[in-house]
Amino acid sequence: MFFSQMTDSKTTILFDFDGTLAETMMLIHDVFNRLSRVYRYKRMPEEEIEELRHLSMLEFIEHSEISLWKIPFIAIHARRLMHDEMDQVHPPEGLVDSLTRIHESGKYLMDILTSNRRKNVHRFLAQHQINWFDKVESTHAILSKKKRVEKYILENGLNAETLYYVGDTTVDVESARHAGAKTIAVAWGLNTREALAKSNPDYLLDHPRQLLDIFPVV
Repeated sequence: MFFSQMTDSKTTILFDFDGTLAETMMLIHDVFNRLSRVYRYKRMPEEEIEELRHLSMLEFIEHSEISLWKIPFIAIHARRLMHDEMDQVHPPEGLVDSLTRIHESGKYLMDILTSNRRKNVHRFLAQHQINWFDKVESTHAILSKKKRVEKYILENGLNAETLYYVGDTTVDVESARHAGAKTIAVAWGLNTREALAKSNPDYLLDHPRQLLDIFPVV
């Protein structure tokens, strides 16, 4: 069992940001549609959001008829537009309490690895007075974070098997697993529980309080 395998050393928990720590889905939807005319791809009707949550990132890109070479440009533009509207974004219900308890236990190190801008993340954290994270790492990669997770492991001198990556998309699960880390998928973000299950994470959570089952605080 997981609990009996934990050692006295601190476990490292690496969190995705969008959809995992912050409810940015509707903001991303709005920005995505605003940029559709600029980069000439299909808009995302609001009534289709739930259906599209079942798609992997590549499936969504194909559905939206976005050329792969445009992805980095769209991502950079979207991050910039999101900055002025981060005040609209809130943490998922129950997340702050769960992560506060994990942090205050003193047993864990917590960092963030995101494809959003550090500036956006820090603005969100400051607004909600969240100060448990030691580092906020950013990557421009959208389709895979594997290399960035590997770099994080090397930079911090970690054993990949003792790192837990928490994310809300199939990209997060697949990237962390390929880098050798434990994978925790959360169903309150971008991808549905069904889509996440197909990526075979080590843990699949429906509510933030379930983080306390994986990371006990006593």
